[in-house]
Amino acid sequence: MTEADDPFGTGWGDVSGDLPADALAEIAARAEQADRQGRPSGRSLSLLRSLNWPGLAVPEKFQGGGAGLIRCCAAQRALAASDPALAIGVNMHLFSVGLMVEHWRRRTDTSWLLMEAIASQNRLLASAFAEPHLGGSTTRSTLVAEPVAKGWRVSGRKRPCSLAGQADLVCLQVQTPADPPTVLVALLPTSAPGLRVIEDWDAMGMRGSASDTLLLEDCFIPRELVFYEAPAGSEQDDVFAAGVIWFALTSTACYLGLARAALRHAGDMLRESHIAHLGYSRAELPSYQAAIGDPVADLLTLDAACFDVARRMDEGTDPNQLVGAALAVKQQAVRVVPAAVSAFAEACGGASYARSLPLERLWRDAQAIRFHPPTPVATRQYLARRALGIAASLDLDEAAPALRAEVGTPPTGNRWPRTSESRG
Repeated sequence: MTEADDPFGTGWGDVSGDLPADALAEIAARAEQADRQGRPSGRSLSLLRSLNWPGLAVPEKFQGGGAGLIRCCAAQRALAASDPALAIGVNMHLFSVGLMVEHWRRRTDTSWLLMEAIASQNRLLASAFAEPHLGGSTTRSTLVAEPVAKGWRVSGRKRPCSLAGQADLVCLQVQTPADPPTVLVALLPTSAPGLRVIEDWDAMGMRGSASDTLLLEDCFIPRELVFYEAPAGSEQDDVFAAGVIWFALTSTACYLGLARAALRHAGDMLRESHIAHLGYSRAELPSYQAAIGDPVADLLTLDAACFDVARRMDEGTDPNQLVGAALAVKQQAVRVVPAAVSAFAEACGGASYARSLPLERLWRDAQAIRFHPPTPVATRQYLARRALGIAASLDLDEAAPALRAEVGTPPTGNRWPRTSESRG
């Protein structure tokens, strides 16, 4: 399937300059083995490096590709159509670089040195933002960074951390013990003393993303490698907003690429599968066309929404005005993509359940969309509160302590005090 006849291809543009067709075909040929082994293909990663993919989002003045958000989403969409697990793994690199670019544009500090090193040396980043017991928050950390001479020292676990064992650098956030605490975002070489990878990734889907555990044991973070600081839990920051948008849209683009591949494989199966007593292939029958048409409509709507928010971001719209829209796109993707892939598989019948065919792997990979932060639970809360004119945050606020503090209402245990109106 070419971009010309791709039903999800409207507006994204040609990315063959970044990811040539022969390279994508080579990556696709290794996807099944990566899934079975639960490890990414080293040759596929080497191929991406040879194409200067690590510097794609770095500005050209720092020897990068100068790609904006639309071009990065388009590239991820194409890569995921070949190998979704590889795409979602390297997407964490792309998000981290995008965050650095947005930070540099707004602060114009020495962070350009880090970006130039990434682009000129084709360094691959792992993003260590996820942690156990964090509830999907990206503005906090359970890892406490103790101040020491010329930096901080920290211990703890980051999990899952895609490509932790394959990357050259790791981007991570930690939290200071100050009152109030501050979140620091730093870039460290994966060879730094105190960093260790535990290969424990054994999931149902996205197996080739190698989302292992990164262990920090008395790890020293030099002050000069910290490129971003903000109050813990604070979201009133244009750099944070831009980072949320980059991750929401590029990850959605990966799953759109996955859906594109699923439709391609389903189409082949439906054309080849004949109903003997009717004398037609499944693809020719209106009942099967209807089963495909509705999920395709949902995917096209999602695709258009993702493109539009990326376009507005590239045009310079204030990120704070786009966070809600970007999160809504990601939230819709959580609903639309797994449902679409399931519909495609069901239309193809029991053959789609076989491990020997790609549709089974794509179905498993599609389920992972539910677990990327901000999680669906936190996103629902955020979107609802904004819509209702209530203080909103991407930090889970189930008992609403932040809201009580804002309106000055004293708590009663872990619940709101009941009023005479609420007793009725």
